[in-house]
Amino acid sequence: MEEESIKQNNDATLKKGCLDDAELLMDQSTLHISCSSSRSGDAQEEAPFDGEEKNLRLQMDNKLELSFSGDCGKIAQDEDEDAHSDKRISPVVEDELHSDKVGVHATIEDCKQEQGRAQIQALLGVDDHTLSTEISYFLRHSSYDRPKNPYYWSIHEPQQLIELYQRIAFYRIRGYELSVDRKLDELDDANLAQCYPPDILSKEGYFKNYEDSLEWYFDPELCNYSGFEDYQRLVLHNDGEYRDWDCYQSTLHTYEIDLAYVQYCEAIEKETKWIEDYLSDMSIPAIPWERVKDVAHLQALKIAAGFPNVSPILVSSGFAEHLWSVMFDFNNYMGLDGVYFEIWKRVAKQKMDFREALSELYQEKMFPLRSYDIELELEKDPLRKWSMKDNYDVYVASIGDLVSDDEALPLITVAVKNMCPKSKNYVDYARKKMAIAIEIGLITEGRTEVTRQWPRDNDAAEINMDN
Repeated sequence: MEEESIKQNNDATLKKGCLDDAELLMDQSTLHISCSSSRSGDAQEEAPFDGEEKNLRLQMDNKLELSFSGDCGKIAQDEDEDAHSDKRISPVVEDELHSDKVGVHATIEDCKQEQGRAQIQALLGVDDHTLSTEISYFLRHSSYDRPKNPYYWSIHEPQQLIELYQRIAFYRIRGYELSVDRKLDELDDANLAQCYPPDILSKEGYFKNYEDSLEWYFDPELCNYSGFEDYQRLVLHNDGEYRDWDCYQSTLHTYEIDLAYVQYCEAIEKETKWIEDYLSDMSIPAIPWERVKDVAHLQALKIAAGFPNVSPILVSSGFAEHLWSVMFDFNNYMGLDGVYFEIWKRVAKQKMDFREALSELYQEKMFPLRSYDIELELEKDPLRKWSMKDNYDVYVASIGDLVSDDEALPLITVAVKNMCPKSKNYVDYARKKMAIAIEIGLITEGRTEVTRQWPRDNDAAEINMDN
């Protein structure tokens, strides 16, 4: 019975959440990227990713020279006029116009890509002095509103502890019943109190055994202290999916802090989407990674200014984990679904040999971004633990030749991700924990939103990206 775990020692030492400590957890100049894209499964290795001025796109030796011309506004206007025309057109002319419109759409897409390249080059073209000045400004003028007393370590009185156990017993019952498709309206506190009076809860050990079949549990040590919220006591089981579960499970954030952190990370992901575009577009001149990281860092600091309850430690670790995620995707996923799709079309449908199909892709330079991987595969590099042929045989070959191209491509995209599974970061941990807290009724509806705030007197700190 859980009452027996009541601690009488006020000097008990509690673990500290590693994302709450005053020291920086993750040096932004050191990230970890995964194994080579040709490796998979337990061959997933991580190597230090330093901040030396070198271009990460090592396989991009041959730059594409792309050109663009045309009036995007005129094209869009002409297309709009065609779409709203009431004139009757003969089938032959209509077919010709349809063919022309395909070209128009392609040209518009080219226009968007060119504009995207220009925006990226403008971002990366900010002079060093302005960039360092702005980063220093935001680091010195953090909007973080530190809680005066974030946690309280006083021991629960025996009656208080029993009431806590009764409360979390309802969470366990609700979580277990929801896992077997019971309806939530049958599991409100009033109904549960009728079905499970205090003596039944105590006799059943407050249904702690239910936690064995759930994805979460309540930290028994934190239950002894009165200053924590139930959300802070909630911990996700270690299923091997997280990069640093030991750190994440010992982080004692409130629901509001986790929610703000998730929103901060989502804003970073949206605002720094250009990094993925930069890495994938070989027509953009190579830029030292340190410059790319500094520009993204400044964007992250500006975003963080709108979330005063996200601490500087969280700002830093969230940014570093985001960069790790971007680089993992680049090294292990980006463009590889297209490579395996083209191989599949040749092997499964045209009955070509795998090596012959891969050689054709290489000779035709269909995937410049992955030419280095293809070259190593054709050379049968002995240092590779997993070959592209092995990955194809295990994950792609089972897709039969009767499957249409439209159906096969998404299957192959999933297969590529299965070749080298990606570990989850704290933002994934927080998302899942918040969803569970809402589902089991731990968090009420009024606490499910955080209003983003904007700092004052920061107008002078805005970068002029046109410089």
